Amino acid sequence: MFAIAVSLLVLLSACSSVPPTGPAAGRALIDEAAAAMGGWLVLDSVKSQEIITGGTDVEPLQAVEPTGQPRLINQFGQTIVVDFEKNRMRLSFDAMREYPSRQPVKFVEVLDGDAGMLETPQADGKTTRERMHPSRYATRLRDMRRMPIRILYTAKNAADLTREPDKIDGKVTINVLRFKDGSQPVELQLDSFNKLPLRVIYTEDDPIYGDTFNELTFVDWRDYNGVRLPQTQAIFLNGNKIREERVRTLINNPKYEESSLTIPAEIRSQPEVGERIVSQWPLRRLVMGVNYLDFGREQKVELVEVAKGIYHIKGSDHHSMAIEMKDHVIMVEAPFFEERSVAVIKAVEEKIPGKPIKYLVVTHFHIDHSGGIRAYAAKGATILMQETNAPFLKTLLSRPKTMRPDSLAKAGSLTPNVEGVKEIKSLTDGERTVELRDLPNPHSSGMLMVYLPKEKILFESDLFTPGTPVDPSNTLGVQNAVALLAGVNNANIQVDRIVGGHGDVAPLRELAKIAPAGKPAS
Repeated sequence: MFAIAVSLLVLLSACSSVPPTGPAAGRALIDEAAAAMGGWLVLDSVKSQEIITGGTDVEPLQAVEPTGQPRLINQFGQTIVVDFEKNRMRLSFDAMREYPSRQPVKFVEVLDGDAGMLETPQADGKTTRERMHPSRYATRLRDMRRMPIRILYTAKNAADLTREPDKIDGKVTINVLRFKDGSQPVELQLDSFNKLPLRVIYTEDDPIYGDTFNELTFVDWRDYNGVRLPQTQAIFLNGNKIREERVRTLINNPKYEESSLTIPAEIRSQPEVGERIVSQWPLRRLVMGVNYLDFGREQKVELVEVAKGIYHIKGSDHHSMAIEMKDHVIMVEAPFFEERSVAVIKAVEEKIPGKPIKYLVVTHFHIDHSGGIRAYAAKGATILMQETNAPFLKTLLSRPKTMRPDSLAKAGSLTPNVEGVKEIKSLTDGERTVELRDLPNPHSSGMLMVYLPKEKILFESDLFTPGTPVDPSNTLGVQNAVALLAGVNNANIQVDRIVGGHGDVAPLRELAKIAPAGKPAS
């Protein structure tokens, strides 16, 4: 009887024991996952794939509010042909963009070994070919390595693969593997019941959020001639969904034209300009059909004097403004990312020596207008934003940034100073006054416009692009312009010229042409 009791205790102990962790356990778990997907021999037999999907892109940081419903960016169709043996891929993207205006977005990317090529159709029916932006190329390589049929190989080939303790998500137990893909930490999660991959999470740098969890999820698995693969995938950044797509057609080992996966010598020989930064940021921009090319490249900064001591800072398609005061400088807008702000700060300090940047005014929170604020915080500037968006700003400034440390991260224990603007705030040195005014609009809640009464100059972003006519069919664009004109009229301020966060400088009458009464069209 005693022997039986001991045997039962041993059995119960074995059944309730914690699963093993460490490198050997990691290798064993990868083998289990491979078996669940069909086995290594079957997976090895898939030398190439053709995958046709359809889905949507959304953008949380283009919402009306920081915690609001993400804006629908597009509905897309995508075809990927990939040759795993030769490390080549062709991605064809065809979308109808819904925001910021309705128009098609189409491109083809070709990855061929250590080079990438971009093909873009033009209005005249021709196609331009050029070497792919290095960050775009590096991020697409990451995407290829984390495809459902490749992620197990990426993990298996990692020298530091290890199994971590399981996680409990509700009633589901999740097996956890960790490793590095190049310099990026990766967590691969498996369903403990069937050993199929649930999600793979890369830690990457993001200009807005710093260290960011880029999560690709897999659901709706089905059998493709002995290989189990997911039907639906989604991408999340720090828990916020930015893409969902579903497989329409998947063919293992398809026939394809060799030339379609080959980059011509004249494209391959073009210089690669910029850094190979793995980040979802440029991909989030390109699916909108908007500019991302400055990312990871040398910044061009041009200061254009609008009035004495007031400079429109150009050189990109996202602009700032510098206002010289008696003993300091007020900056307006910090778009894009750290590198842009660092270059702008350097140019302003050279142009206006001996006067520190005391304030930075941020017009609104959107992805392309708030990414550069940390550089100003590192200089000790007080960051001003409409009060409802101040919590977002504080979160942004408190985020860790270890993947690509910026000036604020390197500043150590510096505590940024953030002030919220309720309705109107005046900054003055006794001679020049700068007014920050809340501006109701449909584009983004908590929008500020910056007004200089003496000079009769107004700075705004995204509601009107000075020098560029508003397409009457662009409903949101017309509504934005109408809101700006209504804001000017309701504030009873005298404006001669509008300085744009985009575009140029234009007289108020150019805005007034869109909606003379300053009221939404019926």
